Order: sequence, then C-alpha cells, then structure tokens
Amino acid sequence: MVALVGGQSLPNLLPVRHYHPESTLLIYSKRTQGVYERLKAVLQQETQVYGLETDAYDIPDIVEKFNEVLESPPLAAHPLLVNLTGGTKPMSLAAYQVAQQRNAPMIYLESERKRIFMYHYTWAGQELQSASPEMLAEYIRLQDFFDVQLGVNKWSQQHPPSNDGGYFELALADALRSHGYEIMTSVKAMGSQVDIDIAVCYENQFGILEAKLGKQGKNLHGIQQLSTNGQFLGIYTRRFYVITVNSSYSHEEISKAANIQIISLPGYDEQTHTLSEDDVKTFIEEIDKAFKE
Repeated sequence: MVALVGGQSLPNLLPVRHYHPESTLLIYSKRTQGVYERLKAVLQQETQVYGLETDAYDIPDIVEKFNEVLESPPLAAHPLLVNLTGGTKPMSLAAYQVAQQRNAPMIYLESERKRIFMYHYTWAGQELQSASPEMLAEYIRLQDFFDVQLGVNKWSQQHPPSNDGGYFELALADALRSHGYEIMTSVKAMGSQVDIDIAVCYENQFGILEAKLGKQGKNLHGIQQLSTNGQFLGIYTRRFYVITVNSSYSHEEISKAANIQIISLPGYDEQTHTLSEDDVKTFIEEIDKAFKE
C-alpha cells in the first residue's frame, strides 16, 4: 500500500488495519515528517514500513521519486494499492498519475461523517471505474489515536486529582462509560502543554472534554486549553467545554468561533460529587448528538 502523509493520521492508519498489506510506503514532505515518524512507530508492528520524502507541491518531482522507489527492491515485486486520502492536492495528483501509469487500484477514505467509508477505484484501460463505497468495521481505540497524534510513549494517562474538579471529571467519565463510550482521564503530554481532562472515543470518532466547576467555568481558560489541545489532535477531534454554571454570551461567541460545544450541567452536587438525573440525560444527549446521530 502507498499512503500520502498529511496532517491527519487516521486516513493512513485505518486502511492499513483494513487491508493488512505486507508493506506500506508512506510518502511525506518536510512539513509532515513528524506525522510520518509517529505513524511509522505505530504501523511497523503490523506492516513493513518504508518512507519517501518528496516535495509537497512539485508534481513532476513527486512522480519521478515515486516511480524510482517503486522500481527498486524490495517494493518492485509487490502489487500496488494507492491510498489517495492524505497529503497535499499535488501529492494526490501525482499518486493518481502513477496509479494510472501502472494500472493500480486506488482507494479514498471519507472520514468527515460519523461513519467512515472507503471508496474503491479500478482501471479499465484508461477509464476509471468505481464500486459502491464500503463502510469500515475496523475501529481505532484511544491508545492508537494518541500514539499517532502525540507519539508512542510520549503521553501518559493519570488518575484525576482528588479534589472537587477531579470528582466532577470522574462523574462525567462514569456517565460516558456507562453509555458505551471508551474514555481516558487526565491525558498529558509535552510537559503538560497537552492536558486533557477526559478523552472519549466512539467508532473511530474522538473527542476531548474540559470540565470546570463553579466560578472556574465562568472564565475562558478552559476554552483556551481546548483550543491548545485541539492543535495536536487533528481537526476532526470534537471538543466540549462542560461546566456547572450557565454559559454566558462570551462563552457562546468564543465557542462558536473555536468550534467548541458548551454543555452546562447546573445540577451537579459538589457535596456528593454526583450528577443529577437531568444532567446525566442532558450530558449524554449532547454527546450522542455529536457522535451517533
């Protein structure tokens, strides 16, 4: 399999999990070298990984280097499947050209909806033919997600702190877990520059939650933290700001601009560290809308 490395890792990881290729060639540029290295660290346990650095925009240069590596051992002996999903548009055009020259099948992974679909393309002479898209059944868990986004052994999961805020995080995590979501709490990386209260996963969809109690929920620090975390976790990672006070006009405007969803749970009891039945219902309904509906 040939895959083009862009800013998102899942379009490269999921097809390998689906097809189980004997070897995988990852084509990357200087800008995406870090993504390539994280992908390689994860994929090398499943497939023989080769890397090819090319220019991100020079199509003839990409085609030339692409063909050179395909004609050299050991890749020359393998049939070819080209994943067009990642990389820059010129990289995709170059890969398309090479696939056409070699009559090689191509795939494209659509991951913008709540289900992930694989599109298949084959050649009949010089004519392109497509089959019905296939919904993928393979799922990536949170550990895989953080390994490819942050780096293998570059992040850690800790228990929430034993304070009021930590108890609130645990109450939210328990509610999510009891409704079929995979969760992790207190995920940290890069010297706590990445500091995630709760991470949630459902069928190849991922989200992060920042939880704030009382007056802390009134300020904008949590929204800023979500924005920082989101820079390292990809544009399709959903972000939620969960607070125990009513959201303000400032909250709403900034959250819209930053694509962050605010969930207000005013019935949380700080004495018993429990969510009210209404708050659990509201919380899960909002999460379900984001991941399931």
